[in-house]
Amino acid sequence: NKWDSVIDLDKLWAEYERIIKDNGAIVLTSQGLFTAKLILSNEKSFKYKITWIKSKSTNFLNAKKQPLRKHEDICVFYKKQPTYNPQMTEGEAYDKGIRKDQYTGSYGDFKPRHVKSNGKRYPNDVVFYEEQPIDDYVYVKTAESEGTVYHPTQKPIELGRYLIKTFTNPGDIVLDNACGSGSFLLSAILENRNFIGIEKNEDVLLHKVKPVDYIKVCTDRIEETLKTKKIKEATLRLFKEPIAEYHTLNYEIK
Repeated sequence: NKWDSVIDLDKLWAEYERIIKDNGAIVLTSQGLFTAKLILSNEKSFKYKITWIKSKSTNFLNAKKQPLRKHEDICVFYKKQPTYNPQMTEGEAYDKGIRKDQYTGSYGDFKPRHVKSNGKRYPNDVVFYEEQPIDDYVYVKTAESEGTVYHPTQKPIELGRYLIKTFTNPGDIVLDNACGSGSFLLSAILENRNFIGIEKNEDVLLHKVKPVDYIKVCTDRIEETLKTKKIKEATLRLFKEPIAEYHTLNYEIK
């Protein structure tokens, strides 16, 4: 698919590094071989990846030849420590008493301390969906659970909200330079972040039926979200002749 072709990573990183703040985070979704290529394209800035285990598997046409695919990678890059707001999960409270002093190879000396928890858990590097929630995990279903699916690789709004809350603060700017149907732009609105969305708007035959105008889809979804959220003062600008044939949606909270 032409729309799903790999972006020139060297050019992409040149532009990212030109505009990103020193303490900004670059968070990109990927899977399979592309994950490896993406990480190796900028080993210096790559820090870690999060695994999103989805509620719905894919790759059914190859089910007799290889395992179904149920996860995607979320690769995190940055120059300096970015904003990090851990999204705590709920678990059982505990009190393990006083831990004696000890030495570890990774962190050195530990002084004696009282080990206890009020039930709040720091997130780990797995985000997934299960019918029966387990402590310590964040749960996010696929886009189908949120209503109409407009794009073959559409991500759930809730996943965007989780990432945006983790790596930005209210009022920050979120860039999605391949925004598709605009799910992560809606995430930004719902979390009170400004955003810039970029989409080439090349023909995509959704379910092999008809092409979709993603600029219109984005605009309609944004306007509906703004009505729902009842933001009194906001601007929405659609640049019809942007640089390099890209259409840009820019949203700013006043």
